[in-house]
Amino acid sequence: MISIITTVKNGSNYILETLENIKLQTVNSFEHIIVDDGSTDDTVEKIAMFKEENENYNLHLFQPGNLGRGKALNFAVSKANYDWIAIIDADDFWHPQKLEKQIELITKNPDIDLLSTATVLYFDSFDNLSFDKITSSGSLKFFNLYDFLRTNHINHSSVLMRKKIALYDENRKSQFDLELWLRLLKSKKVFTQTDLLLSYRRIHEQQSFEGKMKRVYRWRAFKLKMKYSFRNFSLYSLLYNTLKFGFDMIIPRELRFKIRNIVKN
Repeated sequence: MISIITTVKNGSNYILETLENIKLQTVNSFEHIIVDDGSTDDTVEKIAMFKEENENYNLHLFQPGNLGRGKALNFAVSKANYDWIAIIDADDFWHPQKLEKQIELITKNPDIDLLSTATVLYFDSFDNLSFDKITSSGSLKFFNLYDFLRTNHINHSSVLMRKKIALYDENRKSQFDLELWLRLLKSKKVFTQTDLLLSYRRIHEQQSFEGKMKRVYRWRAFKLKMKYSFRNFSLYSLLYNTLKFGFDMIIPRELRFKIRNIVKN
């Protein structure tokens, strides 16, 4: 059994598509905990409507008020009834076999603390997304702390992790996932990623890292990685993060994506 967790604030434009997507999961042994973090639009009404129209969907909606991202995530974890937590942000998607494949992998590899999946950046609507059946078991890549001193390899919406390690830093204003990954890797937790493409990160203009606070967002990410780089005497990471910070601050988003795709290919 798995507890799916979503925190949302003013996610009216995307939350129903995400819920309809999760309905496609090939396993139904999950509960879905949604914490509304003080929405002022009709997000809550849409979630309530979905719950009423899908009585067999095990959804629990909580409205504790405007907690802030970190506290909302920890509140959601505290409401989870099961030992494994799957995160999905209110605007992202999963492959229908996402939980099925992750359950297979953690059953075969019981020492894993956190299992993420390969992710694709997605710029379109759910209606235009199609999925091929996955028959492969995929292969696993294991991470250490130094892998994350340069870049965050994990999409927050792709993870399946043990509930007992899911404790976010409530004092932060952003990078809640990266801070948690660095802290857990520092304590030698077992992090791995399957090469199966099972999660889709939706890119849109309302995201904080592309909004009017984008420079502040990137500055906080830079400081976080530099802090751990200093603590672990990683000179290469210090240089890499300094150059990457300049790249992200100067180059427009569309051009950054094109350059990264060229480098990957």
